[in-house]
Amino acid sequence: MNPVSMNCCKGFFLTLKTHLVVCLSALSLTCMASTGGVQPSPVTVESLVFTCTPITGPLGNTVGVTIPLKRAGRLFLIEATLDHVTGNFILDTGASGLVLNKTYFRNSIPVDNEEGGGVTGSTGQVSRTTVKHLQVADLSYQNIAADVMPLGHLENRRGVKILGLFGMSMLLNMEMVIDLRNNELQLLRLDKSGNTVEPGFPKIKFDILQKIDEYGNIMFVRASIGGKLLGFCLDTGAESNVMSIDLPKKALSTITITRRSSLNGVGSDENEVLYGTLNDFLMGTRQIATMETILCSLSDMARQYGYPIDGMLGYDFFSKGKIYINLIKKEIGICLKPEGKS
Repeated sequence: MNPVSMNCCKGFFLTLKTHLVVCLSALSLTCMASTGGVQPSPVTVESLVFTCTPITGPLGNTVGVTIPLKRAGRLFLIEATLDHVTGNFILDTGASGLVLNKTYFRNSIPVDNEEGGGVTGSTGQVSRTTVKHLQVADLSYQNIAADVMPLGHLENRRGVKILGLFGMSMLLNMEMVIDLRNNELQLLRLDKSGNTVEPGFPKIKFDILQKIDEYGNIMFVRASIGGKLLGFCLDTGAESNVMSIDLPKKALSTITITRRSSLNGVGSDENEVLYGTLNDFLMGTRQIATMETILCSLSDMARQYGYPIDGMLGYDFFSKGKIYINLIKKEIGICLKPEGKS
């Protein structure tokens, strides 16, 4: 693909999942009729596929850092200082790099003929800028290219200032330890072989250990539903799991549908969304206990990823235990928590 067509591809898909956030926010109204007037908590499925420039990872010699995670609903925020502005970023492993909220970064440069598109229509023009300095705990970044888009809908719904999304290319050469039970993100620097350089770091016995696929700085894992091996994006920016409505019939038959609704967004189309429970989800030979999910069409996302995506694993998945992601060995390790414990 030549640079021009790649830019068009990036612009088309850049805001697909952010657009889906807007659409899913509307469900809180349309679902009331089918839930007896009880308004369900809205969810987001934030993610991006590309940023405009690769990032080599944080500067300095820090070998390990623990960053507190703040909660905003089912979103997890980290505090950072960007060019003398301090605020919250959504930890989003479904985003490939740094994304800024246009509310606070209006001096970005619009990209000609690049417009975001989502499941129900256009979401506006894409802009880009360069961040001179970004500091997260002891991690320091300089001269980072970033995409800029409106994220005001997230702020309005959660009542918290959000500067942007903190994606995967910000964490290269690190091992991530995502511990939602203790609201912590631990980052450990790795050597070229993917081993931690932290002295005396204990050997972990995982309940699940398997390879991950990486495409455009987005991580994918394989798991089985109803005996069908499927591909899922790992996405801490999603407040719910999302499954494709086009899953094989045998896989869909294991999902208990709890309610349905129409999905309306800024575009002109209307799509149906189903809410359900995953009853038969296996990673390797280990079954993971029931998880809530949304079912909707992901055909556009799969096409733009260039990867056969069957779903996204969000908060409901990451809350199942302590999760280790090694970005050099391309492995995910999971220490499952006992069921019934928060």
